[in-house]
Amino acid sequence: MSSRKYNLPSLSPLVAFEAAARLQGFARAAEELNTSQPAVSRHIRNLEIRYGTELFYRDKSPICLTPKGSQFYTSVVQSLEALQTAVQSLRQVEERVTIVCSHSVSHLLLMPLYATLRQKMGRDVELRIMTVEYNLLQAAVETGADIVFQYSAEPPERKHVVVCDEEIKPVGSAEIVEQAQRALEGRCDPPMLLKLQKENYGWMDWDDWSSAHPEYNGWQVSEEFDSYVYLLQAAVSGQGLGLGWRRFVDDYLNRGDLIELPVSWHSKNTKLFARLTRYGAQNALAEKCLALLENLQRK
Repeated sequence: MSSRKYNLPSLSPLVAFEAAARLQGFARAAEELNTSQPAVSRHIRNLEIRYGTELFYRDKSPICLTPKGSQFYTSVVQSLEALQTAVQSLRQVEERVTIVCSHSVSHLLLMPLYATLRQKMGRDVELRIMTVEYNLLQAAVETGADIVFQYSAEPPERKHVVVCDEEIKPVGSAEIVEQAQRALEGRCDPPMLLKLQKENYGWMDWDDWSSAHPEYNGWQVSEEFDSYVYLLQAAVSGQGLGLGWRRFVDDYLNRGDLIELPVSWHSKNTKLFARLTRYGAQNALAEKCLALLENLQRK
């Protein structure tokens, strides 16, 4: 049997190129793909270097494709659609909804709702929850996911629901919260802060809280965590003061595992959305699941 060798770029540069061409902008493509503008620019520049041709006129606003870029775009779209059709045909279960989200969303928001969601969707429907790092959400979506959770100050273009407004305030064990209150009154040293060390993709952090509340400036961080779930557990065990996201910490507060400082929640108009992907828009069960997510979160 004769062998066939393919000399092709990886999928990520092609997806970045398709998004930038369709949306006429690297920044717009980066937002859709949940990545950074430099990453999109780098993918496209690597394609241009590899094949020795310019794909975009960058001196125009909005950017537009060169003639060769236009030809390449047509072929890329056809190829990606053909590949997606082939991947979809591999599915053995037709009645399925796949949700992509971060581990924090899965553990703190979806897990408490999972039994009810399964019941309302019907036992014959396969409900899959895929957890990935936030910067890899779009790559997971390209596997055929139906619903994705994302932070944004602007509503997504595709059909969506608001899961919650992003609101923050300090939380901790009873002893740590008492120490924080005494520190604010100048009666003791402040407690140590627990910080999320993940790369920030738009959500608020201690810097946002301190900007709105200067009296917290200078409070020191004792430990950084790459998992928000682990950070909250550290706060429960009294290791320091954590930053609580409303809805994410509701169960901890309701059980009394964590105590909130008696101050108002801080908001910057960022929201957590659940939205349909282009695959979910073709799946009636995904639309049903999206509506349930909105209704269940409101209860």
